[in-house]
Amino acid sequence: MFNLLIEAVIKSRLLVVLALLAAIAVSAFMIPKLNLDAFPDVTNVQVAVNTEAPGLAAEEVEQLITYPIEAVMYALPDVEQVRSISKTGLSGVTVVFKEGVDIYFARQLVFERLQSAKELIPTGVGMPTMGPNTSGLGQVYQYLLEAKPSANIDSMALRSLNDWVVKLLILPIDGVTDILSFGGEVKQYQVNLNPNKLLAYDLTQQDVSNALDANNSNVGGWYMNRGQEQLVIRGTGWFTPGEKGLTEIAQTPIKTIDGTVVKVADVANVELGSEIRQGAVTLSKRDEKGEIVNRGEVVTGIVLKRMGANTKQTIDGINARVEMINQALPKGVEFKAIYDQAELISQAVQTVIDALLLAFIFIIIVLALFLLDLRATFLVLLSIPISIGLALSVMAWLGLSANLMSLGGIAVAIGMLVDGSVVMVENVFRHLGLKNNQHKSPAELVATAAKEVSRPIFFASLIILTVFLPLFSFEGVEAKLFQPMAVSIMLAIISAVIVALVVVPALCVYLFAKGVTVKQSILLKPIDMLYQRALQKALHAKRSVLAIAGLLLIVAAVMLPKLGTEFVPELEEGTINLRVTLAPSASLDTAIAVAPKLEAMLLEFSEVEYALSRIGRAEVGGDPEPVNNIEIYLGLKPHEQWVNAKTRVELQQLMEAKLEQFPGLLFNFSQPIATRVDELLSGVKAQLAIKLFGSDLAVLSEKGQQIEQLVQQIPGAKDVAMEQIGGEAQLIVKPNRLALSRFGLSVADLMDVVQHGIGGQSAGQIINANERYDIYVRIAKSYRQNPDVIADLRLRTPAGAIVRVGDVADVQIESGAPQVRRDDVQRRVVIQANVQGRDMGSVVADIRAAIADKMQLPSGYSVAIGGQFENQQRAQQRLMIVVPVALLLIALLLYFAFSNLSQVMLILVNVPLAVIGGVIALYVSGQYLSVPSSVGFITLFGVAVLNGVVMVESINQRVSTGDSKDKAVFEGAVSRLRPVLMTALTSMLGLIPMLLSTGIGAEIQKPLATVIVGGLVSATFLTLFVLPVLYKSMSK
Repeated sequence: MFNLLIEAVIKSRLLVVLALLAAIAVSAFMIPKLNLDAFPDVTNVQVAVNTEAPGLAAEEVEQLITYPIEAVMYALPDVEQVRSISKTGLSGVTVVFKEGVDIYFARQLVFERLQSAKELIPTGVGMPTMGPNTSGLGQVYQYLLEAKPSANIDSMALRSLNDWVVKLLILPIDGVTDILSFGGEVKQYQVNLNPNKLLAYDLTQQDVSNALDANNSNVGGWYMNRGQEQLVIRGTGWFTPGEKGLTEIAQTPIKTIDGTVVKVADVANVELGSEIRQGAVTLSKRDEKGEIVNRGEVVTGIVLKRMGANTKQTIDGINARVEMINQALPKGVEFKAIYDQAELISQAVQTVIDALLLAFIFIIIVLALFLLDLRATFLVLLSIPISIGLALSVMAWLGLSANLMSLGGIAVAIGMLVDGSVVMVENVFRHLGLKNNQHKSPAELVATAAKEVSRPIFFASLIILTVFLPLFSFEGVEAKLFQPMAVSIMLAIISAVIVALVVVPALCVYLFAKGVTVKQSILLKPIDMLYQRALQKALHAKRSVLAIAGLLLIVAAVMLPKLGTEFVPELEEGTINLRVTLAPSASLDTAIAVAPKLEAMLLEFSEVEYALSRIGRAEVGGDPEPVNNIEIYLGLKPHEQWVNAKTRVELQQLMEAKLEQFPGLLFNFSQPIATRVDELLSGVKAQLAIKLFGSDLAVLSEKGQQIEQLVQQIPGAKDVAMEQIGGEAQLIVKPNRLALSRFGLSVADLMDVVQHGIGGQSAGQIINANERYDIYVRIAKSYRQNPDVIADLRLRTPAGAIVRVGDVADVQIESGAPQVRRDDVQRRVVIQANVQGRDMGSVVADIRAAIADKMQLPSGYSVAIGGQFENQQRAQQRLMIVVPVALLLIALLLYFAFSNLSQVMLILVNVPLAVIGGVIALYVSGQYLSVPSSVGFITLFGVAVLNGVVMVESINQRVSTGDSKDKAVFEGAVSRLRPVLMTALTSMLGLIPMLLSTGIGAEIQKPLATVIVGGLVSATFLTLFVLPVLYKSMSK
């Protein structure tokens, strides 16, 4: 088969060259269409359901809203998990589906079930809606609206500009699914009632609301003919926006008493105010002179990318609109980007491109030194850009994204891409240079040479492809991380085989038409001599060679258990996210006062460019954070300008030491994308989530604190914190049923005062073009600002008597739950932790032991450890099964190639020899056994087997021509020295830049490169000696 292929290629070589040019043209056309991302999107298939429940406390939200929604979701097919959070005023339910379910299908299913959930939720409590169709990494762009002090624009005006101008300009951009406004004050027309005046006029709050509703409407009355024209009839009775509207509201009549009209102004004070706020944003930054400036409260927007949209394209679309947005804003207000994932994308892509270019240069040097012929070097090098170009084109065509992992895959493979071409060119060269071949035509010689090596090249590549098959058995997050890498490597290697078997022989005929002059490489000659001597000695001292190899194997076996384990090394994003948690009872005003102080302290570090604090939560659809939670986002200067610390971890430690003077605050350092990934994995913004399940919040709180103390004592566990499930101050109005019935009042009469009087109710909207603002009716602030005043509020009995709230109810302050979280209908509390300075596997083992030894859990309570650890366990178990399967497949392939079992075993000896180097390299460099390093080992198996195939094939050919075994072993091994060294060196040098790189995203590829480089050193060295030594005894 191969012989026919080679003959056909050489016969129609012009066609091959034309096809090559066509392939280059197609690549040039396809590659710009490639989807660019910083990080593969690891989001599982999930649909969020959010319900706003104005004023309801966490426990009521859980029982009235969250439970009915959760209950109906389990009936859906392919649901993996339902998790929820219930907090004051908000219920958030996340339905996680199995991998592979189409997101739009999942949303459709959830939407259908929501209809039945709505029937289970009491009327007027809340309306469940589906969250935006975005991924966990969907917050790709954040911007800031900043007003110059001279512009005289307050935070309420800024928020209106953001909601009704900026948002509407960004929403049409392709790829944007939603924009969340964060910070500022939402304008509201407020009607503040005086309860005593209401009683005096015998009015209720509902009368006021009804009057406002009845006086605020526009209607239509069809047409009227006038001569030859037709008039449209409109009734315009809406309140006018602005100051005039306030006057109109005040003048609204409520009822007439003895001929006197009672207006809203008689019982209430009408003014512009702000909606009840759930969050705020403050900013401190440096000015041109480097001085720290506190900008106070600002308004920001978070752009959410649609699931599956192209991040780079979406952000480019927003950037293209910035000028238009700034034109639409009033003078003195500016739109500024503060976080833009495109920067991270271009830096991550740059890291890989730099590594590729450096590898390319290294490979040129190696080839030029070994081959000493520019034409041959050019031919081999040709396979790199062509293979990468073809691989990227196919990726673009399949709709795969180019990100750190998939481009990293190509960087890993760059050394392997030239292997086939090196072997091919080297053999052609040898044949063309032989003295007894001078009379044959170059085309004939090329054909002979190509036929000799075409089979090993094909099988070698097939083996590499087989090696990567296990990666397709991964599930969950690791599948999303490493499958793009496997796909890109496999595509590049398939392209490289085509180049080696088709393009190279055809071009050889053209380039070497005049023959070649073989020059002895100055480098190779001494190496050749040395190798011949060493090999002779080795062949005579077989036992010593095997003893050395065995000893090394034992060393590696001893080191292996000492290697720590982790899931994936942290990706350096160039920014820091600091979460600060205040006491559960802290108010929004307290948090707004604390944030600038923290920002000022963090800006004392010269590395920090600006600090943006996000307090509480944005609109529904964002993270449901409480107001006692401040997330400080630190923009850092480029690494070169750092003074105080060399690494991010060092800087974090310095910051932590500085912030320790604030007792009672909890700090948790992370990075924006890392935080999101952690949250997607376990619903917790930290690497480890120790979940305690149970039904009673008080027991969960007590046992949770005990676990928290245990975990804090474990070395390597950092930022240990239990989420707050108690300690929220609550004012409780509890009806005294006996007293109520004595006065003929119902519980509903009392609850109405709590819900509508104290909480307030909406009475229509004021509409101005796109803008809509609520008219909100509630009791004036002075009548609801402390328990005594509330107890003093009056109720009218059916008999006309007036009673105090305090006479028919107990009004007292208690402590309650700020939030209730549930996983699969079970309440849970989470103790979260990050791991630093130790590997994750051993920290988790210590935590497990500590909990088992020292904790007594009541029946019905259980502990589970989730987060990254869960994935690591799953990936490791999968690898335990899959790696042996891959080795079996390789053995099968080898058996087809050599149809000799003992030779298959001989080649597989290379695998343990390669592992030796990989394990030692990891141990020496202090890295952990993570998923990337396991992928490194898998790659290594393929490369190690390759060397063996080339060597055994060469010896076999000599044996078949009638040489004695000893002579065949010696000559075969010596003749393969050049290609074995060349392939090993090109593969290693191709990875050195990734080893040394410190760019963004280099951390994930480092363990991979370390394993392969280390393994190649041991595998190459041992292949050249152990294989020839074992050949005679193992190939009977």
